[in-house]
Amino acid sequence: MKKCEMIKSHQEFSQIINNAKFWKNKNFVLYETPSNYKYSHFGIAVSKKLGNAVSRNKIKRRMRMILDKAKNKLRTNCDYIIIMKENSGKISFHELEQSFQNLIDRKENE
Repeated sequence: MKKCEMIKSHQEFSQIINNAKFWKNKNFVLYETPSNYKYSHFGIAVSKKLGNAVSRNKIKRRMRMILDKAKNKLRTNCDYIIIMKENSGKISFHELEQSFQNLIDRKENE
């Protein structure tokens, strides 16, 4: 994932979370809001409850890899915030990927 596709500022996170539609499952909360850009922006939030900085960064690396694979199934002109829940630190990469895929499929079916 390119740096220009990442949402970093707290202000943008808050604005998207407060005004966006959301879907959730046991591992993720996915917020989506329309954007004025030609490509999607993504923000990943991991709570300190999931462990120390090393484990949180590992979870974020996994999520970025999953997002790279799933970008083509998401709308291109939207901003997304993905909040990782406590379960997401305890499961394997494959289970995490499957859970995110199920969340995207459920979002598309609504």
